[in-house]
This record gives sequence, C-alpha cells and structure tokens, in this order.
Amino acid sequence: MSSVRLRTAGLLLGLTTSVFGACGTSDDATANAAPGGPAKVGEPAPAYRIATLGADSLIVGPSESVILLNVWATWCASCKEEFALMDTLLTRHGPQGLRVVAVSVDVGSVEPVQRTIDQYAVTFEVAHDPAGDIERRFPALGVPASYLIDRDGRLHWKHVGVLPASVDSVIAGLLASPASVR
Repeated sequence: MSSVRLRTAGLLLGLTTSVFGACGTSDDATANAAPGGPAKVGEPAPAYRIATLGADSLIVGPSESVILLNVWATWCASCKEEFALMDTLLTRHGPQGLRVVAVSVDVGSVEPVQRTIDQYAVTFEVAHDPAGDIERRFPALGVPASYLIDRDGRLHWKHVGVLPASVDSVIAGLLASPASVR
C-alpha cells in the first residue's frame, strides 16, 4: 500500500475514533435500522415502546413531555459517567416537563442493570431492552447515545458519546417552546 494510502487510512481511523469515541459499537447498527432508515433530526422519531423497570411505559411519540432517551450498557464506563448529568437534568427540568429514560441494551437478565442503577442511585427512569429493539429504531455507532424528542414526537437532537453539558440549554429551549397543535 502506498504511503499516501496508509496516511489517509490512519487519518480516517483517527478521525473516526475522535468523532465516535463511545464505549463500543453495534455490529449491525445500520443494517438493523427501522424501516425508512435511521432516526433523522427534524423528522418524527421512530415508534418505540418499552416498560421501564418501575413498570411505567415509555411510548415515543407526541406527548406532554420532552424526552431525553439514552441508550447505554452496564459494561460501558462512559455510560455511567453521564448518569450524574442525567440526574441533574431531571432535577432541573423535570418540573417543566422533561422525562429522562435510559435504556440498557445489555443482553441477558435484568439483574446487572438493576445492580448498576442501584449502585449509582439514579433518579431517572431505566428500561432494559435485551433484544436491542431500540438499536434498530435509533441506530448509533456505539453507546452511550442520546436523543432528544420534542413534545410533537420529533427527533430534535442526537449525540453519540458522553452527553455534553450544552444539552442543558437545548433542553431548556425545547421546554420553553410550546407543542404544535395536534
């Protein structure tokens, strides 16, 4: 291989690693995308329904809440790093209508998920999706991955990697905006 090709390949690998510096990748994230392609900002969020560990249901679509939907796994250190920020966001914005739901994609039983959320004493809702249905509807190159869904059920924002602190102002803006007439 020529030195130019090797440098280009190295540059692309480095860029990919820095842009998508998440814990891991989903082997078939794009292959398992929901019909119509992956979730796109500005479009209706893909239909998704799951029961949380607290026995509530999350249904993605138009609602009274702005939803911060987070995809994580127990083996992902970066995922656990953002738990404190998600708790802070819920405390700050929950009274105005923010709902935070973190969906674990761990394969197997719910026990490791429950142990992790107990250890971190999280205040937001947690769900377990061992079948990976969320990854087909909201494909990403790794975890953590987060999605903001507005009150009209549209995907407003998405991010792969640890949540940036700037998400606070994005959430505040969404909560200040009224939902469209349904």
